[in-house]
Amino acid sequence: NKATLFTLLAGGASGFLGGMVAIRGPPLIFYFLHPPKPVSFNKNTQRATATVITFFNVFMRQAFYLYNTFADSGTIGYQKEEWRLYLSVIICSIAGAMVGNVVFAYLKDSKDTIRAILAVFLLMCAAGLLFSAFR
Repeated sequence: NKATLFTLLAGGASGFLGGMVAIRGPPLIFYFLHPPKPVSFNKNTQRATATVITFFNVFMRQAFYLYNTFADSGTIGYQKEEWRLYLSVIICSIAGAMVGNVVFAYLKDSKDTIRAILAVFLLMCAAGLLFSAFR
């Protein structure tokens, strides 16, 4: 059906962009802003759906990187010199998840507020990509 196809397309586009340029968010944000009919989200189902899509996106990318490490090039692109960056990403991700949980509990089930937050993030992604394209 159309809803399943649209969901698979959003997940596939997210994975494609994640694998190509490590930016997997915009297709998912667009998906949650305009879910296919008859799909509708409350904050819990939106969170669960995003978690499943993100988990499989990241899992498949890591599996691909590990496969390339052992079967092809011998490297996955991680650099020992960048350990501070990797550590800061881990710490900020944990902190972001903790803050997100607090905000999530505070929002109750305000679809309009959640949609506004998603729209702002999509706008930030678009602005960042536009600025980076012209420098």
